[in-house]
This record gives sequence, C-alpha cells and structure tokens, in this order.
Amino acid sequence: MSDKWDEYDKDSRVACKYGSKCYQKNPNHHATYKHPPQQKRGKKQNNRLHPYKKANKPEIQTNPDKNEKESKKLKEASTSSSINKTHEDNILPDKYETTSHLQIPETITYYDKDTDPSILKELFLVEMPPDFFKFYEALNGIDNTIEKTLSSVNLELIGPYDLLMGKLPKLDDKELYLIHWRFFYDPPEFQAVLKKKGNSQYHIGYFRDIPDEKPVFLASNDSAKGCSINLMSDNIFGAVYMYLQDEKKSSPFTAMACDKLISKIKKIAEENNYSLEEYNLKKRWSQAVTKTFHGAGIVVPYNKKTELGYRHLIESDANIKKMFAKLQAADSQSEKDKILSELQPVITYANIAVDECDFGTGLEIGIALFCSGLKILEQNALNNLTTTYTLLQRTAFNKIVQAHIKYRRRGSNMSVLASSP
Repeated sequence: MSDKWDEYDKDSRVACKYGSKCYQKNPNHHATYKHPPQQKRGKKQNNRLHPYKKANKPEIQTNPDKNEKESKKLKEASTSSSINKTHEDNILPDKYETTSHLQIPETITYYDKDTDPSILKELFLVEMPPDFFKFYEALNGIDNTIEKTLSSVNLELIGPYDLLMGKLPKLDDKELYLIHWRFFYDPPEFQAVLKKKGNSQYHIGYFRDIPDEKPVFLASNDSAKGCSINLMSDNIFGAVYMYLQDEKKSSPFTAMACDKLISKIKKIAEENNYSLEEYNLKKRWSQAVTKTFHGAGIVVPYNKKTELGYRHLIESDANIKKMFAKLQAADSQSEKDKILSELQPVITYANIAVDECDFGTGLEIGIALFCSGLKILEQNALNNLTTTYTLLQRTAFNKIVQAHIKYRRRGSNMSVLASSP
C-alpha cells in the first residue's frame, strides 16, 4: 500500500476534491484527476451516495425522436418576436443598486468616423461581421441618411455603430467600452447594435457562443420586461426586416415609413445574397445542450458517447424561478436565509459538475443567477460565470461579465456617457 501512496504523491495530476468518497465512474474524470489508492474501482458500490447522477441527460443529445418533439416545443415557445410580448415568468426586481458608478472625464473627445474599424475588436473584444458594415454602408448612402431613415421607423444605431458615426468617446478606462450600451439582462454573448428610440429598452444585437468566432444569429431583448432573448435572423438585414413587420402593425404612424424601408432592405438583401428568413430554430436546438433562462440556449463541447460536458441542473427552471420570486418577495433576513438554503444545493451540485468537466452546467447556473436580476445573487453569478468562461477559454466573455456586474444598471439609455440609467 505504501508503494501505491508513493505513486499517488508523485502523480502530478490535480487531486480529486472528493478523494476516496468520489462516486464518479467516468474514465475521463479519472484520467484528469488523481484519487487515493484505497479507492476500489471496478466494483459496484450500491450503498454509495449518488447525489448527482447523470441519468437525466438532455434529450436533444440522446434521442432523435424526442429531439424532434423538443424542437417543436422550443419553437412554439420562441418563435414570437413581437416587440410588445410580455414575459410573466421573468424576475423584475423593483430596486437595483449599482455596485460602482461610472467615472467619465469632464472633457470628451470622439473617434473620427474614418477610424480603422478594426479597433472595434480591441474595444468591445468581439469582431463585427461583414453584414454589420454592409448594413451601415447600404442604408447610409452618399447622403449620410441612415440615422434619419432608421429614426422614421423608431430605431437608432448604438454600441459599435457609434464608431462609424463619429460618436464613440475616447476613454482611458477601456473597461467602460464593455458596458457601452450593454443592457441590464444582456449576457456576455449578446452585443447590442440597435434599439427602439426613446424610453424603450427594446434592443437588437448579435449573439455568439464563442467570442473569437462569428455571431450565430441576431436576437432581441426588452430588459424592461425581463431576460428573454428572442432569436430573429442570421444577419442584420433579416433582423431589421422582422422588426419592421412588427412595427408597422403596432404603430400606424410609422407604417408608411416601414413599408418604404422594407422594400429597400429586400432589394439590398437580394443583391448581396442575405436571407430575410427567420433563424432556423431546429438548427439551434440541435447544437445547444440546454435552452437556459434567457431562452437563446448555450453551446459547449459535449461528448455524446461519454456524456462529458453537460448535465442538467438538479432543479427545473420553473422551480428555480419560484425560488427567485420568493427571494425577491422576502421581507426579513430569516426568510431570505431559508430560501438561499434551498437554492444552495443547486449551486453546489453545479459546482461538482464543473469539477468533473461538465462545464455547461456551470454556465447554465451562472446564466440563471445572472438572469434573476437579484443583487443578492450577483456574486454567485459572477463566480460561476468567470470560472466557467475561464475553463471554456472564453476569456473575452470573462472580462465582459466582470465589467457588466461591476457597473450593472437599469434603464433605456445605456451609453457610458449617460450620467444615470
């Protein structure tokens, strides 16, 4: 036995935190972590506690027939892109206190509109796709009319588009660009580029699963209504086309302007081979391991054979939402402590999953806590998300979520130049 212990001590692998009590049988886990020699492997251990089995794997990964049914259910829940859609199941805290307040210099200078657009990657940590620039070029024309055109249909350019318009401020603190026009419920994967004018918090942005890769689709969110992200199209022309279809129905005053812009977008899209179709939801759910609280899904490396990469949370989204709602309504500290004690096992078992290389579970609980919008859960959200993004090597998302939590604000004007939300 002493020889085995000598081998154990010399083993350079990280020790499994559960030691001889580890119940994990996955060979990938045992290849990654070392275990004490007294642990007997290979025998059935029926009396051992299994607090977090991988029995309930996502149907989307294991059963084609069930996957088809699930896709239909998800499509029914996600296809509506109406701007006025409400989300009764979202948590909407009445009050939210920002952790840190923006410190903006009194004298502001701006990047010239002719600045090399490659700087956008340096400032926002993500690269904007070709359709982003084509949209601006095609609608702006030689008369520089894009702002006027979009204003006629209650839209305005925001975020990275500020550079092209000569409206992006020069700031010494580069972290502030990561929250420039970042709305309350925007996860790091979401980069807003358009919003509805005025006090509306409805906005449209690019969604990407991996920061160094191209966006997967464009989606919309109205942070005044909740965290739900509605998938729209795989390019900005298709997304704006969908917006215009809804806008002309909801506002008779802009109907004529919407029809005019619809015709123009159709022509541009046809000339440049851009599809105006809605994003293929079936394709999305075949790639995502779970839908998540915001509804846009998450994609992580997942091995179907070994079932390594993701496992379900031990509570359903519905039950977790109920916990969040009770936590929001709790008046006394004792009530809050009771609810937090009910929520803690969900977080703990998600952390166990991450320890055993199921990084998707860590991302799922982090997104859920983030989408609660509750200040008391913010640090837990940050801990889970930063850990998981680091393990997934999504460094840019790590930096974005840290900046967002630090300066998280509510409101319709999310420019860094806004003195208040």
